[in-house]
Amino acid sequence: MINFIKKYKIALIACAIAVIVLAVAFVFGGNSANKSSETPDSTQSVTASTETVTTSETTVNATVGTTVQPATDSTASTTQPATEKQNQNTVKQNNKTEVKEEQKTVETQPATDKYKTEPIPQGKPKPVEPQEQTVSDDKIYCTFSISCAKILESPEVIDDSIADVVPKDGWIFKPQKIEINEGESVFDILLRVCKDNNIHTEYSWTPVYNSAYIEGIGNIYEFDCGELSGWMYKVNDWYPNYGSSRYVVKNNDVIEWNYTLNSGRDLGKDYD
Repeated sequence: MINFIKKYKIALIACAIAVIVLAVAFVFGGNSANKSSETPDSTQSVTASTETVTTSETTVNATVGTTVQPATDSTASTTQPATEKQNQNTVKQNNKTEVKEEQKTVETQPATDKYKTEPIPQGKPKPVEPQEQTVSDDKIYCTFSISCAKILESPEVIDDSIADVVPKDGWIFKPQKIEINEGESVFDILLRVCKDNNIHTEYSWTPVYNSAYIEGIGNIYEFDCGELSGWMYKVNDWYPNYGSSRYVVKNNDVIEWNYTLNSGRDLGKDYD
């Protein structure tokens, strides 16, 4: 055996070296393989990491997008109050306009006075309270008349109570130009004319209207010809909307007392 070793010493050494080399190669080769096999994993990990980062960026972008959207909503919400404020200003302006229109209407059509006088048409004389009237000795003239002609137009309304007192021509006092005192009222003139011509007259004082109310002239009374019948006065083709004792006569006025069967509508009085 010893001789065998001595004889093949060199060969054995060569074989041992070869085995060692192979072993070393195997070891390093395995490590290289392991390293090679680990490299794709590392690369995959890096790629995955990159994807994660990309995904994170996408998430961030998505988050940013989500954040931007509320910003847009915030802008919209900021705009909305401004629009509402403009609408409120428009409403206020409209309200002011309506208030001005209401004030204008009130000024055009004033409320009734303390004696319940309706608004006086433009250009017509305003009433003068009896306690404020001043009658002078100066003389002026007016045309004066008393008529119940409307009764004759509806003979069916004439009953036995008034048949004997209704004039056949309808005139209780025909139109005449008479002399009066400046400052007298329509009521004053009626009393004097009726007294001077023996014409029966009956009236009452109405404090709420601060005026006299004519109940009957020439023995023809209100309601004698229906519930809407009675006496009305007219000056210069206008039926005043206040009592005759509040109307101060002017020179050359034309005064008419007319009996109505329908609250003045049959006489042409306009209630519109």
